[in-house]
Amino acid sequence: MLPKVPVPTLDQTMTEYQRVLQPITTSQQIERTRAIIKQLTAPNGAGAALQQYLLDKREADDNWAYYYWLNDMYMDNPLPLPINSNPGMVLPPRKFTTVNDVARFVARLVDHLMMHKEMLDSGGLIQERATSREKGQPLCMAQYYRLLGSCRRPGEKRDSQYLPEQRSDEHVIISYRNQMYCLPVKAGDRGRLNEDEISALCLHILNDAPCLPRKAPRMGLLTAEPRPRWAQDRQMLLIEEQNARNIELIEQALVLICIDEAIALTFNARGFNGSPAGAHYCGGRDESNMAHEMIHGGGSEYNTGNRWFDKTMQLIVCNDGSWGLCYEHSPSEGIAVVQLLEGIVKKIDEMPAKEENGSHSHLPPPERLEWIIRPEIERRLRDAARTVDKNIEDLDFYVYRYKPFGKNFIKACQVSPDVFIQLALQLAYFKLYGHLVSTYESASTRRFLLGRVDCIRSASMEALEWAKAMCQGEGANVTLESDKEEDYSCEAANSDSRKVTFSIYSKDHLRELFRCAAARQTEVMVQNILGYGIDIHLLGLREASKELNGTVHDLFTDEGYKIANCFLLSTSQVACSTNSFMGYGPVTPHGYGASYNPHPNEIIFCISAFFSSDKTSASRFARSLQDSLDAMRDLLS
Repeated sequence: MLPKVPVPTLDQTMTEYQRVLQPITTSQQIERTRAIIKQLTAPNGAGAALQQYLLDKREADDNWAYYYWLNDMYMDNPLPLPINSNPGMVLPPRKFTTVNDVARFVARLVDHLMMHKEMLDSGGLIQERATSREKGQPLCMAQYYRLLGSCRRPGEKRDSQYLPEQRSDEHVIISYRNQMYCLPVKAGDRGRLNEDEISALCLHILNDAPCLPRKAPRMGLLTAEPRPRWAQDRQMLLIEEQNARNIELIEQALVLICIDEAIALTFNARGFNGSPAGAHYCGGRDESNMAHEMIHGGGSEYNTGNRWFDKTMQLIVCNDGSWGLCYEHSPSEGIAVVQLLEGIVKKIDEMPAKEENGSHSHLPPPERLEWIIRPEIERRLRDAARTVDKNIEDLDFYVYRYKPFGKNFIKACQVSPDVFIQLALQLAYFKLYGHLVSTYESASTRRFLLGRVDCIRSASMEALEWAKAMCQGEGANVTLESDKEEDYSCEAANSDSRKVTFSIYSKDHLRELFRCAAARQTEVMVQNILGYGIDIHLLGLREASKELNGTVHDLFTDEGYKIANCFLLSTSQVACSTNSFMGYGPVTPHGYGASYNPHPNEIIFCISAFFSSDKTSASRFARSLQDSLDAMRDLLS
């Protein structure tokens, strides 16, 4: 039995919280926060009662923090799922010559997913164990069981999750040209269909959808709306029994497989000098273009209607060979999804090519889902198309491969690759804006029962002192503490002209500052994975305050708390063994999303921002990141 996630002491969290605020708030702001903390932790303050409430909850629950975290992170968030919540993953492109190749690949995906489910149902999932920090400790495997058959349901105030029990009538939904088909993967007389049979059914879908006399309604657009709006539309759809059955089939399907036509080549980021970003595949498409496909589908005129964004796993297969995943994040972290798909890809790649031997006529064709569309739903579909297209046009997304070095060089410097890259992100931000901001990095808490993640806060005083020293001589880039509340822009950092620099600190001193920053980053990481991060505890204290007193304590309405929880830099390491990558949008209007995948000799970054912000630019941040990594290589070589 795994241990329960701990409740850190109140003093420990408040001390660390003040330390977190130092590099991202003004002296006046932190003094106000210190006064509130002093009042909270006083002998007659509210802190003792809130702490005891959480300790009692820990005794009673399997994981005292789980639903606090789940609701705060996902279920209470009203923003649309694509871009704002669902990550997109691009996997190595396939080579499709004919429509039979597409059908065969989809069939192999379904076949291996079924094998994986049978393994789960039989209890054959191998127990994972920690590879560092209490090495060998078993890790919670619960999220691996939530991937297949699950779905998020919208609510006007709070979303909910559909997590199915074991079923015997498994099916998948295949969506092609906005038509949805229910494809059973088991036959009542003999169990699971074989690969050839599934391929034949897929081929039927690929031939049927283009021949239908009228275009299908783009129902998936509704799932890309803000959650309260989609909840209302879903209720309207459920009035009709046929629509209700369709939604039930979609929500209970093992996965949704979206067969797409490639989106326009205009969906790409621009590189440092205006050239298209990333490597090219699939008829001129670059990696940024393929990432757009997986994250949102390209808009109402492309494939966004060919989705159901509530579904946990949407496998996306394009007719040009690019493919990947859009996944709804609430049931699981990326590690479970990545390991499942990369394991399937490895097995498929080891399989021999197969000669097509005709269709299996004894199988009934897959059921096509027909919708009853009332006039108000037609209006909502038109409104959703406009809203979705506007959101997609606003996404500034750039896949950037840094090629001078990867984790081999970083390890040779005796630094954790994750710590090194986090400090590079801090330096890149400082180079652009002259100060640091609240930074989120997910830290796994799977050492504990039902553990998910806590937040590694990478903006430390040690990182700030190092970044300032690294930017010596770039005076125009550095903003004084009193200016932190001003505009984030710093035009001097955006110029391509070479800056005149002069040396204040020796390389030895810079290296010492770097080692201090790396040590602090490591310390915070270890605190989190061992269950002593501050963010989950602060969230618990906030929710305990609501439940005990009906209102939140002043600590959680304080300006410092708002600054600390406005993550202008949202980051995550998504390590893949294949040449794959996963990306997502920013979590604030003027922020950046930055996922990264370190390989032995390169690092893949997915940088995102919003065009509507006059303070951010994905390609500009990537340029600053390149400069930062180059400088760190020169420093540590």
